[in-house]
Amino acid sequence: MEAEQFTVRLALPDDDQAIAALVVEGFLDQFRHVFGGRMDRSLKVMERWIRLEHTSGGVTSLVVEGYADGEIAGSIGVRTEVSREDILARGLWRALTRNLGLPRAVWATTLLSYPTYSSIASEAYIERLVISPSFRRQGMARRLLSAAEDLARDAGKKSVGLHVTGNNLGALRLYEAEGYVEVSRQRSLIAAWFMDIREWLYLKKEL
Repeated sequence: MEAEQFTVRLALPDDDQAIAALVVEGFLDQFRHVFGGRMDRSLKVMERWIRLEHTSGGVTSLVVEGYADGEIAGSIGVRTEVSREDILARGLWRALTRNLGLPRAVWATTLLSYPTYSSIASEAYIERLVISPSFRRQGMARRLLSAAEDLARDAGKKSVGLHVTGNNLGALRLYEAEGYVEVSRQRSLIAAWFMDIREWLYLKKEL
């Protein structure tokens, strides 16, 4: 079934848990290093983070519905408004310490601090694009990305930026095919050693 036969819509508050589950599933290899033996708490932390993004992070999420009513097959978050970084940081820290304990929360915060991004008033920023494994290779990622760019245009943005890991070749091919170009790279010895992420590429597309 092609992506055009699915429905792309703005996410609702009731979708936060489903979006969080998609993110955990989609970035499972990275989250294993972050949460360690507390992977059972990852969904609670991520759901809290998604809610913080929507209420204080200036992020709007889009979802694509699957075969069944209410089934979320994919999602993307795009930041088009001012982000309250202080509220985000405090909220994430509380969620991490409550669910992981202090030592693991410190470790998780260290790993989650990459990549860094300084917001630009004229630019929207893609926070996350994730498709459920059972719905991949059906054009959904491209459709969600296009919808996010439309949101950015409607918000008066002139460009869209995002980060992608250098070893995520599938995502890199998608972004390059959609007109995104590399602007810079970030590296972290900690991320390279513990997460096998040697670099993040910052890509940008003019709207």
